[in-house]
Amino acid sequence: MEELIPLLRRLWHLHEGSIEHDGRFYRLHVKPTAPPRRPWRTDTPIYMAGVNARMIEAAGAVADGLVGHPLFTPEYVREIVRPSLARGAERGERPAAPPIAGYLTCSVGEDRDAARRDAAAIIAFNSTVKTYRATHEVSGFVREAEAIRAAWSTGDFAGMAAAVSDEMIDSIALAGTPDEVRARFAERWDGVYERTLLWPPAFRGEEGVRATVEAFRSES
Repeated sequence: MEELIPLLRRLWHLHEGSIEHDGRFYRLHVKPTAPPRRPWRTDTPIYMAGVNARMIEAAGAVADGLVGHPLFTPEYVREIVRPSLARGAERGERPAAPPIAGYLTCSVGEDRDAARRDAAAIIAFNSTVKTYRATHEVSGFVREAEAIRAAWSTGDFAGMAAAVSDEMIDSIALAGTPDEVRARFAERWDGVYERTLLWPPAFRGEEGVRATVEAFRSES
């Protein structure tokens, strides 16, 4: 990615000259046979996704921002993400680390228990990926993650969600009634990201999206 993103930016500036690139991972030789048109925009921001420290550092070195994963907690952002972005920015000789647009699972409903069950299902599904183990190690949810993956290996979907503790829900997600999620955001998440991307459970469809929008619309 550290090689690809600068190369992509060069392609956006093809009108300024041909490209001769022989890198470690990519080879690209572009010599237009006619003058390329100037693009409508040459400063389109590129946000990289990253979970583990090395990929986050790469984003800090070359990207315009980092897409934060829904399993991030404020603790993980503070202890791993921000320092990794800063190291990358320093290595890339950039004046400052790029911002984070972070996904935050947000399950809202008048039925508090149902909203929390839906959040648990999302957390459980995301936790099946071993690559994301570092988030649980830092945030203190290794035991829950191991139980989730054990249930996943046997196709026990109900067991996966049941393995998500209340503490895990409250640390990773916003889940509950509209008043609860607004209060929890103000208490725990406000200011963690430069831009927070509220992410309702996809299986709730439009209803889940509307519930999230309505919960936070009343704040404005």
